[in-house]
Amino acid sequence: MDGFGGATTGADAQQRRLVSHCYRMLASVTEAVEVAGTTQGSYETAQGSYETARGPFESATRECLTRAGTRPLPTDLAAASDDPEGELHQRSEVLWLEPIPTDLADEHPIDLTYIAALQHLPAQQRAATLLHTLHGWPLGQVTDLLGPVELPTPLTPMPSVTDAALLARYREAFEQYDVPTIITFFADDAIWEMPPFTSWFKGARTIGRLISTHCPAKGPGDQILIPITANHQPAFAVYMRDPKDNVHRAFQIQVLALTAAGIVHAVAFFDLTLFQTFHLPELLTGLPPNLYDGTPKLHVERLHGQQGSGG
Repeated sequence: MDGFGGATTGADAQQRRLVSHCYRMLASVTEAVEVAGTTQGSYETAQGSYETARGPFESATRECLTRAGTRPLPTDLAAASDDPEGELHQRSEVLWLEPIPTDLADEHPIDLTYIAALQHLPAQQRAATLLHTLHGWPLGQVTDLLGPVELPTPLTPMPSVTDAALLARYREAFEQYDVPTIITFFADDAIWEMPPFTSWFKGARTIGRLISTHCPAKGPGDQILIPITANHQPAFAVYMRDPKDNVHRAFQIQVLALTAAGIVHAVAFFDLTLFQTFHLPELLTGLPPNLYDGTPKLHVERLHGQQGSGG
Protein backbone atom coordinates (compact mmCIF):
# COMPACT_ATOMS: atom_id res chain seq x y z
CA MET A 1 0.00 0.00 0.00
CA ASP A 2 1.04 3.64 -0.37
CA GLY A 3 3.41 5.16 2.15
CA PHE A 4 1.04 7.99 3.08
CA GLY A 5 -1.20 6.26 5.57
CA GLY A 6 -1.04 2.67 4.24
CA ALA A 7 -0.43 -0.55 6.06
CA THR A 8 3.16 0.32 7.03
CA THR A 9 3.53 2.73 9.96
CA GLY A 10 6.29 3.89 12.27
CA ALA A 11 9.13 6.39 12.15
CA ASP A 12 11.57 4.05 10.40
CA ALA A 13 9.14 3.18 7.61
CA GLN A 14 8.20 6.84 7.20
CA GLN A 15 11.87 7.78 6.94
CA ARG A 16 12.53 5.10 4.31
CA ARG A 17 9.62 6.41 2.24
CA LEU A 18 10.94 9.96 2.52
CA VAL A 19 14.52 8.97 1.65
CA SER A 20 13.27 6.89 -1.29
CA HIS A 21 11.14 9.75 -2.60
CA CYS A 22 14.10 12.14 -2.44
CA TYR A 23 16.35 9.54 -4.05
CA ARG A 24 13.96 9.12 -6.98
CA MET A 25 13.98 12.89 -7.40
CA LEU A 26 17.74 13.38 -7.09
CA ALA A 27 19.32 9.99 -7.99
CA SER A 28 21.76 10.61 -5.14
CA VAL A 29 21.50 8.61 -1.94
CA THR A 30 23.79 11.11 -0.19
CA GLU A 31 21.54 14.08 -0.98
CA ALA A 32 18.38 12.05 -0.38
CA VAL A 33 19.41 11.17 3.17
CA GLU A 34 20.37 14.79 3.81
CA VAL A 35 17.10 16.25 2.54
CA ALA A 36 14.95 13.60 4.23
CA GLY A 37 16.73 14.01 7.56
CA THR A 38 16.33 17.77 7.53
CA THR A 39 12.69 17.59 6.46
CA GLN A 40 11.59 14.83 8.79
CA GLY A 41 13.27 16.53 11.72
CA SER A 42 10.92 19.50 11.36
CA TYR A 43 7.78 17.37 11.74
CA GLU A 44 6.45 15.14 14.44
CA THR A 45 6.36 11.47 13.42
CA ALA A 46 3.21 10.69 11.50
CA GLN A 47 1.14 7.83 12.94
CA GLY A 48 -0.85 6.75 9.91
CA SER A 49 -2.52 10.09 9.21
CA TYR A 50 -2.57 10.98 5.52
CA GLU A 51 -2.68 14.72 6.12
CA THR A 52 0.10 14.64 8.74
CA ALA A 53 2.30 12.34 6.66
CA ARG A 54 1.90 14.48 3.55
CA GLY A 55 3.60 17.53 5.07
CA PRO A 56 7.19 16.23 5.05
CA PHE A 57 6.78 15.06 1.45
CA GLU A 58 5.63 18.49 0.34
CA SER A 59 8.63 20.13 2.02
CA ALA A 60 11.04 17.47 0.75
CA THR A 61 9.69 17.82 -2.81
CA ARG A 62 10.17 21.59 -2.72
CA GLU A 63 13.76 21.17 -1.52
CA CYS A 64 14.44 18.50 -4.14
CA LEU A 65 13.17 20.83 -6.86
CA THR A 66 15.78 23.41 -5.83
CA ARG A 67 18.51 20.77 -6.15
CA ALA A 68 17.27 18.60 -8.99
CA GLY A 69 19.48 18.32 -12.01
CA THR A 70 20.23 15.27 -14.12
CA ARG A 71 22.40 12.44 -12.82
CA PRO A 72 23.12 10.14 -15.75
CA LEU A 73 24.55 6.71 -16.27
CA PRO A 74 27.12 6.25 -19.06
CA THR A 75 24.43 4.79 -21.35
CA ASP A 76 22.71 8.20 -21.26
CA LEU A 77 25.70 10.05 -22.70
CA ALA A 78 27.04 8.16 -25.72
CA ALA A 79 26.72 5.10 -27.90
CA ALA A 80 28.21 1.78 -26.86
CA SER A 81 31.94 1.40 -27.39
CA ASP A 82 33.07 -1.18 -29.93
CA ASP A 83 36.64 -1.31 -28.59
CA PRO A 84 36.75 -3.07 -25.20
CA GLU A 85 40.55 -3.37 -25.41
CA GLY A 86 40.97 0.36 -26.04
CA GLU A 87 41.37 3.31 -23.71
CA LEU A 88 38.57 3.84 -21.19
CA HIS A 89 37.39 7.44 -21.07
CA GLN A 90 36.09 8.93 -17.85
CA ARG A 91 34.51 12.16 -16.67
CA SER A 92 35.08 12.64 -12.97
CA GLU A 93 33.33 16.02 -13.00
CA VAL A 94 29.94 14.49 -13.85
CA LEU A 95 27.52 13.99 -10.98
CA TRP A 96 26.61 10.37 -11.63
CA LEU A 97 23.53 8.43 -10.61
CA GLU A 98 24.18 6.53 -7.37
CA PRO A 99 22.80 3.21 -6.08
CA ILE A 100 20.84 3.08 -2.83
CA PRO A 101 21.15 0.39 -0.13
CA THR A 102 18.00 -1.70 -0.13
CA ASP A 103 17.56 -1.19 3.60
CA LEU A 104 16.93 2.52 2.86
CA ALA A 105 14.44 1.79 0.08
CA ASP A 106 10.65 1.61 0.30
CA GLU A 107 8.41 -0.90 -1.45
CA HIS A 108 7.87 1.11 -4.65
CA PRO A 109 9.89 0.66 -7.87
CA ILE A 110 13.46 1.84 -7.39
CA ASP A 111 15.58 -0.24 -9.80
CA LEU A 112 18.44 1.57 -11.53
CA THR A 113 16.72 1.60 -14.92
CA TYR A 114 13.64 3.25 -13.41
CA ILE A 115 15.75 5.85 -11.59
CA ALA A 116 17.67 6.59 -14.79
CA ALA A 117 14.40 7.01 -16.72
CA LEU A 118 13.13 9.48 -14.12
CA GLN A 119 16.26 11.55 -14.66
CA HIS A 120 15.21 12.10 -18.28
CA LEU A 121 12.15 14.04 -17.09
CA PRO A 122 12.16 17.73 -16.18
CA ALA A 123 12.15 18.11 -12.40
CA GLN A 124 8.50 19.27 -12.21
CA GLN A 125 7.31 16.30 -14.28
CA ARG A 126 9.49 13.98 -12.20
CA ALA A 127 7.86 15.20 -9.01
CA ALA A 128 4.35 14.97 -10.48
CA THR A 129 4.97 11.43 -11.71
CA LEU A 130 6.16 10.30 -8.30
CA LEU A 131 3.44 11.99 -6.29
CA HIS A 132 0.50 11.09 -8.53
CA THR A 133 1.44 7.83 -10.28
CA LEU A 134 3.60 6.24 -7.61
CA HIS A 135 2.07 7.58 -4.40
CA GLY A 136 -1.50 8.17 -5.51
CA TRP A 137 -1.88 11.86 -4.75
CA PRO A 138 -4.99 13.35 -6.42
CA LEU A 139 -4.09 15.56 -9.36
CA GLY A 140 -5.58 18.58 -7.63
CA GLN A 141 -3.18 18.23 -4.71
CA VAL A 142 -0.26 17.71 -7.05
CA THR A 143 -1.04 20.93 -8.95
CA ASP A 144 -1.59 22.78 -5.66
CA LEU A 145 2.00 21.96 -4.83
CA LEU A 146 3.65 22.11 -8.25
CA GLY A 147 1.37 24.25 -10.38
CA PRO A 148 0.04 23.05 -13.76
CA VAL A 149 2.16 20.20 -15.03
CA GLU A 150 1.67 17.66 -17.81
CA LEU A 151 2.07 14.07 -16.72
CA PRO A 152 4.33 11.97 -18.97
CA THR A 153 3.62 8.44 -20.13
CA PRO A 154 3.94 6.15 -17.09
CA LEU A 155 7.41 4.69 -16.68
CA THR A 156 7.81 0.93 -16.55
CA PRO A 157 10.22 -0.60 -14.02
CA MET A 158 12.52 -3.32 -15.34
CA PRO A 159 11.21 -6.81 -14.54
CA SER A 160 13.79 -8.76 -12.61
CA VAL A 161 14.29 -12.17 -11.10
CA THR A 162 16.47 -13.49 -8.30
CA ASP A 163 18.56 -16.59 -8.93
CA ALA A 164 20.66 -17.38 -5.86
CA ALA A 165 22.40 -20.32 -7.54
CA LEU A 166 23.41 -18.24 -10.57
CA LEU A 167 24.69 -15.44 -8.34
CA ALA A 168 26.75 -17.89 -6.28
CA ARG A 169 28.35 -19.31 -9.44
CA TYR A 170 28.93 -15.79 -10.81
CA ARG A 171 30.64 -14.81 -7.58
CA GLU A 172 32.88 -17.88 -7.68
CA ALA A 173 33.80 -17.27 -11.33
CA PHE A 174 34.88 -13.71 -10.53
CA GLU A 175 36.88 -14.83 -7.51
CA GLN A 176 38.56 -17.47 -9.67
CA TYR A 177 39.06 -14.83 -12.39
CA ASP A 178 37.55 -17.29 -14.85
CA VAL A 179 36.48 -14.95 -17.66
CA PRO A 180 35.14 -17.65 -20.03
CA THR A 181 32.76 -18.75 -17.28
CA ILE A 182 31.88 -15.18 -16.28
CA ILE A 183 30.52 -14.35 -19.73
CA THR A 184 28.19 -17.36 -19.70
CA PHE A 185 26.06 -15.61 -17.07
CA PHE A 186 25.34 -12.63 -19.34
CA ALA A 187 22.56 -12.42 -21.90
CA ASP A 188 23.71 -11.98 -25.50
CA ASP A 189 22.68 -8.30 -25.49
CA ALA A 190 23.72 -7.54 -21.91
CA ILE A 191 25.01 -4.06 -21.02
CA TRP A 192 28.02 -3.32 -18.81
CA GLU A 193 28.69 0.24 -17.67
CA MET A 194 30.91 1.68 -14.95
CA PRO A 195 30.71 5.34 -13.91
CA PRO A 196 32.78 7.53 -13.87
CA PHE A 197 33.93 5.88 -17.13
CA THR A 198 31.79 7.06 -20.02
CA SER A 199 32.70 3.99 -22.10
CA TRP A 200 30.07 1.28 -21.91
CA PHE A 201 29.74 -2.06 -23.64
CA LYS A 202 27.08 -4.35 -25.04
CA GLY A 203 27.17 -8.10 -25.54
CA ALA A 204 28.50 -10.95 -23.45
CA ARG A 205 31.61 -11.52 -25.57
CA THR A 206 32.46 -7.81 -25.55
CA ILE A 207 32.08 -7.71 -21.78
CA GLY A 208 34.46 -10.65 -21.51
CA ARG A 209 37.07 -8.87 -23.64
CA LEU A 210 36.70 -5.78 -21.45
CA ILE A 211 37.25 -7.76 -18.23
CA SER A 212 40.20 -9.67 -19.69
CA THR A 213 41.89 -6.43 -20.78
CA HIS A 214 41.15 -3.92 -18.04
CA CYS A 215 40.49 -5.82 -14.82
CA PRO A 216 43.54 -5.55 -12.50
CA ALA A 217 43.08 -9.15 -11.31
CA LYS A 218 45.72 -11.60 -12.44
CA GLY A 219 44.39 -14.88 -11.06
CA PRO A 220 42.28 -16.71 -8.46
CA GLY A 221 41.96 -14.96 -5.12
CA ASP A 222 42.76 -11.48 -6.39
CA GLN A 223 39.07 -10.46 -6.19
CA ILE A 224 36.66 -11.02 -3.30
CA LEU A 225 32.92 -10.43 -3.83
CA ILE A 226 30.68 -9.73 -0.83
CA PRO A 227 26.95 -10.16 -1.61
CA ILE A 228 24.80 -7.12 -0.87
CA THR A 229 21.60 -5.67 -2.35
CA ALA A 230 21.04 -2.25 -3.91
CA ASN A 231 17.86 -0.79 -5.39
CA HIS A 232 16.16 -4.14 -4.59
CA GLN A 233 18.62 -5.73 -7.03
CA PRO A 234 21.38 -8.27 -6.38
CA ALA A 235 24.76 -6.61 -5.96
CA PHE A 236 28.32 -7.28 -4.90
CA ALA A 237 30.95 -5.24 -3.11
CA VAL A 238 34.15 -6.10 -4.95
CA TYR A 239 37.53 -6.02 -3.21
CA MET A 240 40.80 -6.23 -5.18
CA ARG A 241 44.11 -7.52 -3.88
CA ASP A 242 46.76 -4.81 -3.63
CA PRO A 243 50.00 -6.60 -4.60
CA LYS A 244 52.12 -4.03 -2.76
CA ASP A 245 50.93 -5.01 0.71
CA ASN A 246 48.84 -8.10 -0.12
CA VAL A 247 45.54 -6.77 1.26
CA HIS A 248 42.14 -6.57 -0.43
CA ARG A 249 40.93 -2.99 -0.87
CA ALA A 250 37.53 -1.62 -1.86
CA PHE A 251 37.36 -1.62 -5.67
CA GLN A 252 33.80 -1.30 -6.99
CA ILE A 253 30.14 -2.01 -6.26
CA GLN A 254 28.38 -4.06 -8.94
CA VAL A 255 24.60 -3.85 -9.25
CA LEU A 256 23.01 -6.50 -11.47
CA ALA A 257 19.68 -6.91 -13.26
CA LEU A 258 18.64 -10.50 -13.98
CA THR A 259 15.97 -11.96 -16.20
CA ALA A 260 15.32 -15.53 -17.31
CA ALA A 261 17.94 -14.93 -20.04
CA GLY A 262 20.63 -14.19 -17.46
CA ILE A 263 22.29 -10.94 -16.41
CA VAL A 264 21.01 -8.22 -18.72
CA HIS A 265 22.56 -5.16 -17.08
CA ALA A 266 25.55 -4.64 -14.82
CA VAL A 267 26.60 -1.28 -13.40
CA ALA A 268 29.99 -1.20 -11.69
CA PHE A 269 30.25 1.92 -9.52
CA PHE A 270 33.84 3.03 -8.85
CA ASP A 271 32.89 5.74 -6.34
CA LEU A 272 34.57 4.33 -3.22
CA THR A 273 32.58 6.61 -0.90
CA LEU A 274 29.66 4.26 -1.61
CA PHE A 275 31.34 1.62 0.56
CA GLN A 276 30.68 3.86 3.56
CA THR A 277 27.10 4.41 2.39
CA PHE A 278 26.62 0.63 2.33
CA HIS A 279 28.34 0.22 5.74
CA LEU A 280 31.17 -1.75 4.19
CA PRO A 281 34.83 -1.71 5.26
CA GLU A 282 37.51 -0.31 2.98
CA LEU A 283 39.80 -3.27 3.69
CA LEU A 284 39.18 -6.97 4.09
CA THR A 285 41.55 -8.14 6.80
CA GLY A 286 42.46 -11.52 8.24
CA LEU A 287 42.33 -13.32 4.88
CA PRO A 288 44.68 -16.22 4.13
CA PRO A 289 47.44 -15.59 1.55
CA ASN A 290 45.34 -17.27 -1.15
CA LEU A 291 41.64 -17.89 -0.73
CA TYR A 292 41.78 -20.76 -3.18
CA ASP A 293 44.40 -22.84 -1.36
CA GLY A 294 41.67 -24.94 0.24
CA THR A 295 41.19 -22.71 3.29
CA PRO A 296 37.48 -22.29 4.16
CA LYS A 297 36.15 -18.80 3.51
CA LEU A 298 34.14 -18.61 6.74
CA HIS A 299 36.00 -15.47 7.81
CA VAL A 300 34.59 -13.62 4.81
CA GLU A 301 31.05 -14.77 5.59
CA ARG A 302 31.41 -13.67 9.23
CA LEU A 303 32.70 -10.28 8.12
CA HIS A 304 29.71 -9.86 5.83
CA GLY A 305 27.30 -10.67 8.64
CA GLN A 306 28.98 -8.33 11.10
CA GLN A 307 29.03 -5.35 8.77
CA GLY A 308 25.27 -5.23 8.15
CA SER A 309 25.78 -4.32 4.52
CA GLY A 310 22.13 -4.59 3.55
CA GLY A 311 22.60 -7.90 1.75
